Amino acid sequence: MSNLGEERPIGDDELVLVFRPPENPAAQVASDTLFKGHRVRVDELLDWFKTLKVDSIELWIEGARTSGSKTELFLSTEGKTGAKITLKPRTEHVSRGSSLDRIESASPQNTPGESLRNMSQNLTAKQSQRIANTSDSTVTAFFSPKGGIEQQIFTCIGDAVETIEMTAYAFTNENIAKALIDAIKRGVKVSLVMDRSQTKGPQASLHDELEKAGTAIRLISPSGGIMHDKFIVVDGKNVEWGSYNYTGRAEDANFENATFLSNSGLAQKYHTDFMSIYNQATPEPQGLRRPFRRFLRRLRSPFKPRG
Repeated sequence: MSNLGEERPIGDDELVLVFRPPENPAAQVASDTLFKGHRVRVDELLDWFKTLKVDSIELWIEGARTSGSKTELFLSTEGKTGAKITLKPRTEHVSRGSSLDRIESASPQNTPGESLRNMSQNLTAKQSQRIANTSDSTVTAFFSPKGGIEQQIFTCIGDAVETIEMTAYAFTNENIAKALIDAIKRGVKVSLVMDRSQTKGPQASLHDELEKAGTAIRLISPSGGIMHDKFIVVDGKNVEWGSYNYTGRAEDANFENATFLSNSGLAQKYHTDFMSIYNQATPEPQGLRRPFRRFLRRLRSPFKPRG
């Protein structure tokens, strides 16, 4: 068998795995053999994996694309967005090659490659697709433009009973703001962290609208960086996260993704991160200092289309 990831012709009807190189330099070295950004066929990956003496490899599905009869599944070794799959070796008498763990189980007659192919086709056939179904959690992924992310966020916020914790880099979507205000009227405690550098213009107006309604809002931009998180935690059990900013462009124009999961363990991790950021952030000053500081922000940053 030729080296994994080596350039080769791609068949007419084939699932291709596209690996995104890790951003972390240490991870780049550790995964140099496999994850170079090459396109890899499923059968190659399974054959290669049989030679490894490891318990498992975790990969993250970040997106999928179909062109004619060809399907590309975009994977990463760094879990940032999308749904996770875990490759685990099985004993020879159970299955030849590898298994895909924590993915919706396929029919017994399907091979591992066929199972992954069928899953990727389902991903690209619809804008939203249920990816994982375990005993206590269900992962659902949505994709922009106009793929239903906004509506699913409405559902997530509408189901809130006690708390909503939200981080937002760009937040100008009035519909989502209204959903938060409606939640406050139901007695839900809403806490929000926004990026300080982006709180100007329409985003500043939305900030004041939410603040007036009773949202606990704080701003922060870390030294030399930005508050780029975008996630929502509802009642300590439901989480939304992804590339999706809470803006009209993210819903109607951009290529974006958002993943929704009901899982108290993951929600606790996001809650911990939220509290860490929230405790470092500060409320925006009241009085004349507020419009003055917003004016300075507009001067410091050139105009850019809002994401």
